[in-house]
Amino acid sequence: MTRIEDSWDGIVFYCKDCEKIVEVDRVGKKFVYRCRECKTKNVAFGTEKSIVNYFHVKDKTQEKI
Repeated sequence: MTRIEDSWDGIVFYCKDCEKIVEVDRVGKKFVYRCRECKTKNVAFGTEKSIVNYFHVKDKTQEKI
């Protein structure tokens, strides 16, 4: 999974526009993050388990089946 360099362990970032887990850049000193792929601020963050369950992110191994 992808994590920001200054984040806590286990936190992942999900871009609602790209609809996938992405790398992000922090905007200012608040909890606002910008997606490195599409450059929008429409990013949610949480534990890997919570993001996968809430946004129904499919695991890469399940996509091949």
